[in-house]
Amino acid sequence: MNNLGETLKDHRLASHLSQKQVCENICSQPMLSSIEQGKYIPNAEILIALCKKLKINLDLLSLHDNYQISDVNKFNKTVDNLCNNHKYKELKQFLLDDKTIEKINSSQHTQAYYYYLSISYLQADNDLDKFEFNLNLAISEHQNPISLTTLDRLVFISMATLYAKKNNYNKYLEYLNKAFKDFKIVNFEANQIVIFYLAAYSNILFKKNIDALNWINQGIDFATKNNSHYMLANLYYLLAKTLVKENKSELALDSQNRAKVFTELFNEKIFKFN
Repeated sequence: MNNLGETLKDHRLASHLSQKQVCENICSQPMLSSIEQGKYIPNAEILIALCKKLKINLDLLSLHDNYQISDVNKFNKTVDNLCNNHKYKELKQFLLDDKTIEKINSSQHTQAYYYYLSISYLQADNDLDKFEFNLNLAISEHQNPISLTTLDRLVFISMATLYAKKNNYNKYLEYLNKAFKDFKIVNFEANQIVIFYLAAYSNILFKKNIDALNWINQGIDFATKNNSHYMLANLYYLLAKTLVKENKSELALDSQNRAKVFTELFNEKIFKFN
């Protein structure tokens, strides 16, 4: 991923916009120029406004390691490509194709299939009913009631997020607890960081910003403790957004950490906290 200035500039040019058009009602043109040249790091409010203006959606998620839906490698590569590029309409069409369904031949493949199908319905159509229906099918493929896989946990936290969208806090808590059951004793997998992100996002939906900040910080700590850069871009961006909601935007980029945060945010380099 490019650095902050290059990322903003690339999106601006791709949208055929001038600096003057982008910075209108946000910042001065010389400031935007300095940002694009890497000479200035904007505060959280300016960053969010610029990303919104340029339609840079940092909330979209991709898994670090996608799950197999078949023994046929080309089918798995297709899922990888469509997920990583956030092409959810195409993903849904691919998953519903009879040729794809015919190649699913194990419980693990079936669980992954329904998980991806649920996500495609949510992202492509915002269809919460089919999102829930397919998550339940994915849950039904859970084989071991004692030991949870990371995919099991992703399914549970996705269900928790569903109930956050439906404003059902008790059901959210039920599935949140399932997602984190015996979590302290599991071996690290990068995809587990998504669970923290979705827990934070769910609390934002409930307007529980302090709880959201707690989950974000736990996610950042969990990632850096395991020397992983995965999802830090999204976590830091969510942190900035939440701090702005709490009128604490200055904390998102304090003088000591702001350069490190945005290097992490846009370069995806591994960064170890002391």
